[in-house]
Amino acid sequence: MTDLERAIRVYNLGDYAFVIVKDGYVLATGTHEGIRELLDAVAQHGETLRGATLADKIVGKAVAMVATYVGIAQIYTPLGSQAAHDFLQSHQILFRAERLVPLIRNKRNDGPCPMERLTLPLTDPADALTALHDFVAHKRAIVAAPS
Repeated sequence: MTDLERAIRVYNLGDYAFVIVKDGYVLATGTHEGIRELLDAVAQHGETLRGATLADKIVGKAVAMVATYVGIAQIYTPLGSQAAHDFLQSHQILFRAERLVPLIRNKRNDGPCPMERLTLPLTDPADALTALHDFVAHKRAIVAAPS
């Protein structure tokens, strides 16, 4: 079984937001919506992720840029954005999306997902990682702030 097949299988069998597989082993999984757990997995595993495979619930440009930054080799998703597709293609990363949409939408479905909006104008994966970390840190500070 290839890493891509294993990642898709584990993803489909569990209640995961994402699964990362390398050399037949599951390196990381996430169960929550959003990009925070993926950023945590990147911080925890770093260079180990180079050449790995990612299966993710939704892949917009933000996830595409994080994956590119750490050297993910291939990505599967049930739902991907055209921006993610184009970015990954320009970096020669295999991208398999069951459904491709012009843009990942927010939960209210009245505009772009905040992560997609944040990364659309960016071209450098390192800049995207910094912007995403800042965004997540800001959201954590809001949640932690006393009312």
